[in-house]
Amino acid sequence: MKRKTITVTLLVLLMASLVFGAIVLYFWLSRGRGSVNLENAVQAEDMAPDFSVQLLTGETFTLSEHRGTVVVLDFWATWCGPCVQKMPTVQALSEQFEDSVIFVGMNVGEQPGRVQDFITERGFTYPIGLDTDSSIHRNLYPSPGIPYMVIINGDGVITQTFLGGGTDMQGRIESAILEALG
Repeated sequence: MKRKTITVTLLVLLMASLVFGAIVLYFWLSRGRGSVNLENAVQAEDMAPDFSVQLLTGETFTLSEHRGTVVVLDFWATWCGPCVQKMPTVQALSEQFEDSVIFVGMNVGEQPGRVQDFITERGFTYPIGLDTDSSIHRNLYPSPGIPYMVIINGDGVITQTFLGGGTDMQGRIESAILEALG
């Protein structure tokens, strides 16, 4: 009986955090801070728009400098429950494909100190891009929400996008990466 109560409580808390995340995202987008133009949304078979972004390490990542390599962009924020839930999957995949795929976690709209504390606390090791003004997400890779993942093959072509999270994401993302590796 006690175990059932704990399970129900945890499920209620999980649902509440997901609802809270959705509400925060709605208000964040509706205030214009993160408003995106979905008319320009990228799709599979589009050329990936080039950009440069500062990484947490202080280095600069420029997409076009990585032609010939599969790149996975994962747009996320610390306040986004589904994003945080998906990050261990991204970490595991970045380790699995470390010799053939570049993963970049694209933090959307947060200050570097907050992002650094979050990443350090959780021990993630893949590169983290700082889209502090949300311009890359808003203008080049718009989506109706986050987490949002874009897989780009070695020719610079988007092969697949994923919006949201879920328990089956690792297998789906892994299959998409293998397809992009060709």
